[in-house]
Amino acid sequence: MSFFGLAYPTLIGSFPGKSHEKALSLIFEFTPEIPCWPQLPAYSNEGMLVQFSSGLPGFDPEKLLLDPESPGFEEEQLRFYEEYLAVKEGQKSISETIFSLKEEEAPGLFLLHHRVSSLSPRPYALKGQITGPFTLATGLKTPDGKAVFYDPGLRDLVTKQVALKALFQVELLKKHGLPVIIFLDEPALAGFGSSSFVGVSKAEVEAVLREVSSEIEAAGGIPGVHVCANTEWDLLISSGIKIINFDAFDYLDRFLLYRDDISSFLSSGGNVAWGIVPTLKVEDLKTARAQELSRRLKEACESFDLPQKEILKKSLLTPSCGMGTLPEEMAPRALALLREVYESLRAELS
Repeated sequence: MSFFGLAYPTLIGSFPGKSHEKALSLIFEFTPEIPCWPQLPAYSNEGMLVQFSSGLPGFDPEKLLLDPESPGFEEEQLRFYEEYLAVKEGQKSISETIFSLKEEEAPGLFLLHHRVSSLSPRPYALKGQITGPFTLATGLKTPDGKAVFYDPGLRDLVTKQVALKALFQVELLKKHGLPVIIFLDEPALAGFGSSSFVGVSKAEVEAVLREVSSEIEAAGGIPGVHVCANTEWDLLISSGIKIINFDAFDYLDRFLLYRDDISSFLSSGGNVAWGIVPTLKVEDLKTARAQELSRRLKEACESFDLPQKEILKKSLLTPSCGMGTLPEEMAPRALALLREVYESLRAELS
């Protein structure tokens, strides 16, 4: 799988500010090849643990809890699995179920959907995103303060919730006749293997990622994952993910420790999305230069056994993380820098 060109730019999804229209205009201006839909965490209902949790049995959006002892939990759980099976068995359209995303829950998604047909030239692909199953199941807690992930039954609910909310995005966006990429946003994977998640096995994490990525792929989408710090990258490779997106500005050296695994991943059809433009520290963004970022990326490619041009054709370019925490006036700077890096690489290697 490749994206018909040379390291096209795309975005993680989050933006500063409160205007979805303004954010989408910037997306179309700087990343027209693979536009994504904008998420604005300035709105509480677009927070990472809230936006995709509507419909979960026992979900308390104020306390960010899943409570199996809450009134009506068993009835909600029964409805959840009935609708899940109805979608899986083709008895119901996903848009008719609790797994659909409403316009008030994800306005940026529907804005992208309504505006795509007006774009000229047409994009090469469209991108959506969703909080990953590991991050959502470790971020949500039970009333006793434990992460939901430690309860196998609640973990299953969260995993299937993420899978079908991702499926909804694929079904909506593929109406435009373009490839659809869905990134699982998994910042919590940076803590996997640490004392933060004692008792969580690699097999358990791989299983939830594989279930969601399989659902995306079965629907005709392309599953990717975004991790904004270091993690065990071989875990992602073995989970069915097709695009690995990482912070190549701060964690490039650690990522390259897995160069043999990454080489095999690329050779077998995988793709790497290099988060080369810094967005986590304003000072880094202010001082970064496209020429230096391009040089670092090309040097990284040289450490693999594959030809540099072949690697870049199996690559995407992104910011290092979402831009939701940036001052609003810095977002265009990050986007312009991303575009410059792309244009520099295209001029040298096309």
